[in-house]
Amino acid sequence: MVIIDWKGSEIIHLTANRGMFLETLINYTINEYKSKNIALFNKRPVNIIPLVKNGAIIEKGYFKEKSTCDYYGLFRGTYVEFEAKETFKEKFNLALLKKHQLEQLFSVTAHGGISFIVVYFHLYHRFFLLYSEEIKKWLATIKSRQMPITYFEQYGHELFITYPYILDFYQHLIIK
Repeated sequence: MVIIDWKGSEIIHLTANRGMFLETLINYTINEYKSKNIALFNKRPVNIIPLVKNGAIIEKGYFKEKSTCDYYGLFRGTYVEFEAKETFKEKFNLALLKKHQLEQLFSVTAHGGISFIVVYFHLYHRFFLLYSEEIKKWLATIKSRQMPITYFEQYGHELFITYPYILDFYQHLIIK
């Protein structure tokens, strides 16, 4: 998918690869936040050890180490870490979050930081921010890995794409 501005210029090219739509949108958003001095976020690089290369393309490889969450940074002097996930199902499967990622999100919160997930539900064309505390509550009470969109509606924050194609999430960040 390509998003075009009102002048007909390509603003952002969103790939069809699974999981890349949301990441591309967030990457564009965090660049805008940085340029406007709203917040400082970075996409965490993934260290891959290549086994088979075809020119500059890694065809086969493995991860050097377990990665934590996709994004990290600072917002008004507070450390923030979050994970971006997409689902093509009616419910969000918490199994999409690795155990060490959940532990990282919970640890960031325990140390006074802000941690959350951003989930895009393709079926509904809706984005949500859900704090890690709400994930912890869900796991403690429901004990199901399948989280319905109604939980996000009740305990999360719906996000919307605003001009110029920003998934505005900073306004939902609560500093304690």
